[in-house]
Amino acid sequence: MAAVLILTFLSVAVAGGLLYLVFNLMTEYKPGKKKVQQDLKQMKDKLGSYTKDLVPINKEELELFSLSQIHQLSKKKKTRTARGVYTTIFHEPILAYSYKRYLSSGLNAVLYARTADHEFAFRIQGKEVKVVIDNQLAGTIKNNDTFYSIRDNRVVAQINRSNTAYLPVLVNNKEVAQVSMPVTGNKEKLLSSRAFTFIKSDIGKEEEKLLLSLSILELVNREVDS
Repeated sequence: MAAVLILTFLSVAVAGGLLYLVFNLMTEYKPGKKKVQQDLKQMKDKLGSYTKDLVPINKEELELFSLSQIHQLSKKKKTRTARGVYTTIFHEPILAYSYKRYLSSGLNAVLYARTADHEFAFRIQGKEVKVVIDNQLAGTIKNNDTFYSIRDNRVVAQINRSNTAYLPVLVNNKEVAQVSMPVTGNKEKLLSSRAFTFIKSDIGKEEEKLLLSLSILELVNREVDS
């Protein structure tokens, strides 16, 4: 009798474990809104200790923004995760990010990024990316290069990929910056390499947020796809 009870208990425990595993895999494969929100909160919390020292961004800091990172962590297990903090060429932390790619037949991911003054959340599904800036839905980036406003579905910003030396970023059809092309080499080369080869002298706050939205997605995509 005791042996039967033990076997029954083990069978229930194994079944329960399998159900948990299946449920866990399903939430990673097709995460619902609640799951994504939970992941965003965890990502934000894990970056907390890195964000308190971020340098406020202005035109001068954008010009110093480098491709170098600190606190960098990247994992490839059942899901693809990455996080890090971009610095200026003077080693100052300027932007922190955390990325998670879910199990899926297509691209399905979430990205959280933080500057000293603003936070950005990206819900990535296929070729469309919903962008939330400071807890407000701002619009959709399509094909990783064109930002459509949530207000009227108008193109408000885009990356021009026709240039092979740098990537011009346009806001309302006017060039406001140029994103550097990917750099390969040792860490010293990365540290001295700036993220932007050009920043418009009178760039405004709204232009800056749109520029950062496209640039964060561009830089992190390079990181997780490498």
